[in-house]
Amino acid sequence: MKVLPASTALRARVALRPHTAVLMDHHGALSAGELLDLVHLHRRRHRGTPPAGLGSLPATAPLRQVLVTVLAGNGVLELRSHGSTGPPHLRRRGPLTAGQLSSLADLARRIGLRRGRRIACLAPGVHGHGLMIALGALALGAPLVDLTHLPGPERVALLHHSSPDLLTGVPVHLVDLLRADTELAGGRTLRIPHVVSGSDLLTPDLRADLARHYRAQVHDVYGTSGTGPLAVDGRPLRGVRLRAADGLLHARTPFTGRRELVTDRGEILADGTVDVLGRADGAVSSGGMLPDPGAVVRVLRSHPAVAAARLRAVPDDRFGVRTVAEVELAVRADGIPAPSSDELRALIRDRLGAASVPHDVLLSDPGTGGLGAGC
Repeated sequence: MKVLPASTALRARVALRPHTAVLMDHHGALSAGELLDLVHLHRRRHRGTPPAGLGSLPATAPLRQVLVTVLAGNGVLELRSHGSTGPPHLRRRGPLTAGQLSSLADLARRIGLRRGRRIACLAPGVHGHGLMIALGALALGAPLVDLTHLPGPERVALLHHSSPDLLTGVPVHLVDLLRADTELAGGRTLRIPHVVSGSDLLTPDLRADLARHYRAQVHDVYGTSGTGPLAVDGRPLRGVRLRAADGLLHARTPFTGRRELVTDRGEILADGTVDVLGRADGAVSSGGMLPDPGAVVRVLRSHPAVAAARLRAVPDDRFGVRTVAEVELAVRADGIPAPSSDELRALIRDRLGAASVPHDVLLSDPGTGGLGAGC
């Protein structure tokens, strides 16, 4: 059975509480009424044209822009796939079924997502992880704190100012925040009851560090953009059927209909919990986020001192794969100094977000063809 399109249902839900804060970011607080005003303005500007979907947004789109785009749309959601169950591409989802809503409600219950609880999100809203949290928070009436795409000091300041009840992100986001909070918080301690990790493997050491630093209950959420969420802390969600065969996990969920999809390498333990070991295709994501190689190369080539650039991946013990940008500098006669690897990393971070920044940048001196390492 189909329910109301996401945009219609969410607009109706938000309209019931116009004075309630729905979002906090570096611009300040945004009320439900102000969000609806932005939605109406967006729809008037695009009257007579097909609604632009999430696929048209840049990777650095803030969560308020994501929410406006969803609420102004026709109910079809576009999210960027990381390719666990197939090649990376945009996935489109229409109205949610009763079974899908039941599975998502079970997810919210297990991770502590409740009405009135403040939710801080590190995952970009154009990706499935961030989008699910943003829309779930809006539907439940849980104020959302946008920590995406912020420099470390601003992120830590907003985190402490908002004092969230739940923090969520990809493991590499959580590692970066934990490091920045330790260095920049000035001895201030912050308790966050629930920390949610998803989109990549959560190591025992990181789980223990997060639990200790934030005095938190840490949840590990497993799922793919093709199957939807599958399990929390190894336990399958309501409506999810998982089985293991020949070292591969097979999933049938409310989001796959009658189809069974191979998700990752793993096994089902004797107590029924799921143990994920890696991707089924042998490849691994870089910290759970998929940088767009073409976009990274285009940003690098946009620098006036860069003659050519390419992005490649090499094995890495921590991330599974490490991205390396190889940059050939241009010969310039205008006196402008050549950029450092840190400057090029900052350029990519500003344009595409932290998830797209290469782990290494190798600079080739003009006219020599030799590579100089940038760490």
